[in-house]
Amino acid sequence: MRLKVLFPLFAALAVVLAAEGAARAQHCGAVTVAPSCCPEAVCYPKVRYKTCYQTVVEECPKWVCKPCYRTEMRECRYTVCKPVQETVIKECRYTVCRPVQETIMKECRYTVCKPVWEEYDRVRCYTDCKPVYETYEQECKEVVCKPVWEEHLVPCKYYTCRMVQECRERDVCETHYKQIQEVCYRDCVRRVCKPVCEMRPCYRQVCEYRCEQYCVPGKCYTKVECIPGGTYCDPCTGATCYKCPTYRTVKCQMPPQICTRQVPCYRTVCEMKPCTRWVTECVVEKVPYTVCRCVPYTVVRKVPYTVCRNVTEEHCKMVPVRRCRMVQEVVCKKVPVTVCKTVQEQRQEVIKCRRCKMVQEEVCKQIPVTVCKMVQEEVCKQVPVTVCRMVREEVCKQVPVTICEMQKELVMEKRCKRVAVKVPVCECEPCRPSCLDRLRSFCAPKCDPCCN
Repeated sequence: MRLKVLFPLFAALAVVLAAEGAARAQHCGAVTVAPSCCPEAVCYPKVRYKTCYQTVVEECPKWVCKPCYRTEMRECRYTVCKPVQETVIKECRYTVCRPVQETIMKECRYTVCKPVWEEYDRVRCYTDCKPVYETYEQECKEVVCKPVWEEHLVPCKYYTCRMVQECRERDVCETHYKQIQEVCYRDCVRRVCKPVCEMRPCYRQVCEYRCEQYCVPGKCYTKVECIPGGTYCDPCTGATCYKCPTYRTVKCQMPPQICTRQVPCYRTVCEMKPCTRWVTECVVEKVPYTVCRCVPYTVVRKVPYTVCRNVTEEHCKMVPVRRCRMVQEVVCKKVPVTVCKTVQEQRQEVIKCRRCKMVQEEVCKQIPVTVCKMVQEEVCKQVPVTVCRMVREEVCKQVPVTICEMQKELVMEKRCKRVAVKVPVCECEPCRPSCLDRLRSFCAPKCDPCCN
C-alpha cells in the first residue's frame, strides 16, 4: 500500500528533475533566468529520506521430523503359578469302642412240675367209615383260543434330504484413503529444570485368586461353497467368454466356547515415600506448518455368495403287515370221574390209657449268660487327601508393540521479517510555490531569449 502511494511522488520528482535539466540546457547552463522571460519563478522541492519498516514474508526450507508408527509382534515371557492337585495317603488315628461279648454261668432256681404217669383201661365205641368207589363219565366243556393270521397294508413315512442352493448378498467394507492438508503448530521447546517433590512407591506382592475366562476353540467342519460364474472379456482375442460356476471346499470353525477357571493373581500393595527429583520442564512456542495426512473412509459394497442348505422331504409308502388274532372256540370232552361213597359201621375196642399227675419240684440250673461290654481300641486308617500346590510355569505370548520412528521431511516454512526501506519525502518552503505549481510551470512553454 505504501509503494502505491509513493510511486506517483517518485514520478513527479523525476519529471521535475528532467525539466530542470532541460531548462539549464536551453539557457546555456545559466543558473537563473531573467524574470522578464518567464511569468513565474521556479522553486525546487527539498527532498529528504525517511526510514520505514516493511513486513516481508520469506519461505525458508526446513527439515521436520515426522513420526511414523508401525506395529510389531514381540515375544513376551512371564511366569504364572498353575495349581496342581495331588492325592496323598494320610495316616489317620482315632479311638473306637468295640463291643466284646463274654459268656458267664449264672445260677437260676425255679420250680418245675414233674409229670407222673398212671396206666388204666377204657372201652371206646366208634363208628368206622368204609369207602366204596364208583366210576362214571362226565361231559366237560372248555374254551380254546385258536390263532388266525391276517394281512394288512400299513402306511410308512420316511424322510429324504435334498440340497437347495440360495444366492445371497453380504456387505463388505473397504477402506479407502484421501489426502487432507492441515495447518499444524510445531512446538519449539526450551527446557528448564526445576525440583519436584513426589511420593515414590514401594511395592510388595499379595497373592489372590480370581475367576478368569478362557476361550476353547470350536470344532472345525467342512462345507461346500459355490463360486458363481459369468461372462468376461478375453484380453488376447477380445471375445466374450462364459465362466462356469465352480465349487470349492471351505474349512469353517464353530464359535469358540467361553470357560471359567481359577487363576492366582498377584496384587501389588503400594506404599508411598517422599522423594525429590529434578524435572525438565519445556517452554513451548507455537510455529505453524502444513501437514499432509491420509484419512481413511469406509465404502460398503454388496458381494453375492451362494449358500447350500438341506431341505427335508416327506414320503409315504404302503408296507404289508401280518397280524395274529386269537379266536375263541368251545371244545366238548368226556372225562371219566371216580366217586367215593362212605359206608358207616359201629365198632368197640379196649384202650389202655395213661394219666399224668403233675408233682412240683425245685430245680437249680446253671444258665450261660452273654454279657456285652465296650472296649476302647485305637484304629489307624489310611485316608486319601487331595493337596493343591502351586507350580511355576513359563508362558510365552506374542504381544503387539507400536514403534515410533522419526522420519526427516523437507518443509517450506514462511517467516515474517521487517525490512528497513528509505522513502523520499518532499518538503516545500513557505515562500516558494507548491509542487503542483512547479509542475504547472514546467509544463508551460518557455521563453526563448533569442527571440527578444
